Amino acid sequence: MEQSQRWHLRGARWLDVTTGETSQRDLTLAEGVIVDHASDAVELDVSGLTALFGLWDCHAHPGGLMYDPDATGYFEAAPDRTIRAGENLQEAARMGVTGIRAVSEADEIDLAWSRAYAAGTPAGPRVRGAGRGIRTTAGHGTASPRVFTQLHSELVVDGPAEAARAVRILVERGAHWMKLMLTGGLYSPHETVDGVQFTDEELRTLMEVAQLRGLPVAAHCGGSEGAVRFAELGGRSVEHGYTLDERAAAAMAANGTWLVPTVSVTHDREFIEAEGWPEHAARRAVETAPLHAAALHACREAGVRIAVGADLNPIGPRLHRELEMLERAGMDRRNVLEAATVGGRALNGFGDASTPEPGVIADLILVEGDPMAELHGLRAPRMVFAHGRRLVG
Repeated sequence: MEQSQRWHLRGARWLDVTTGETSQRDLTLAEGVIVDHASDAVELDVSGLTALFGLWDCHAHPGGLMYDPDATGYFEAAPDRTIRAGENLQEAARMGVTGIRAVSEADEIDLAWSRAYAAGTPAGPRVRGAGRGIRTTAGHGTASPRVFTQLHSELVVDGPAEAARAVRILVERGAHWMKLMLTGGLYSPHETVDGVQFTDEELRTLMEVAQLRGLPVAAHCGGSEGAVRFAELGGRSVEHGYTLDERAAAAMAANGTWLVPTVSVTHDREFIEAEGWPEHAARRAVETAPLHAAALHACREAGVRIAVGADLNPIGPRLHRELEMLERAGMDRRNVLEAATVGGRALNGFGDASTPEPGVIADLILVEGDPMAELHGLRAPRMVFAHGRRLVG
């Protein structure tokens, strides 16, 4: 990995994921963005390679151990989880995932890595973090009677005053996002995928304080009732959306609320079986899969914008698998690529250009072949740039 931030890539074949068309483009990168010209730029001949914006995983838990049957994570200290998260993020970058939005990570580990990678010490992907997620007592995310012995995994709130304080804690810690566990999910045997877990007053308080401080909000939200309330209060993105109906999709579209569908958690039965998910979670995932696909279709029909997130580790392999699962759930190749690149960048506030215009952040990948014809080449990019720094190649 190199620290130089001035590059001239000669002979690239640019893939515009909005149109699906390619065109010959020379690309110049300087100080982390695309520019028209940069003196003293290092010239690289990339003839024959396809260039496109880097992939985004918009629903990640970098240090997480999904279900953790041996309970390893519950006895870890922050250094252990920090190292694992960093290795996970670095591997993701090598696989072309130049942007990661972490939505609930213990002890703000995601925010520490975000600062480090932005500074280039070490070089790494772009990370936008929510710090610790917000849930209620007995809300989604609890694994009772298991508890973390040395880590602070989430902010637990009950009542408006505690809700307001939790948002302010995240602002003080430098969070880019707020993540709230609005409904149940697959995790606990004591919840449903669509049951709302915050009172109206708690939810209004969370949203009001976040908006006062300019903090976009992502909601773990499986059902339509929660999604409608969240969208009408200005929520930025619904995560999962397992059973959304046309009414919820319309409310999300009308309010500019995105969907990050994470379809792998219900569609990838091979992974679920291999990882030994608890019986209640595996059964609920299988039962929910057709509803999940229908919810994705309803949102697309309503014009809801889609970004991609896998919600599973390791981030790199699972994000690539999520692209395949999205196609299996009914999205076409071009829309999948658009959601995974331009969508992730736009959701995180970096603009929605599909071509490398001057001023666009220089998070790029160069691959062999044509991703419109074959996704597999995305897994092993020849070059990867994030923050304008060359990470691979």
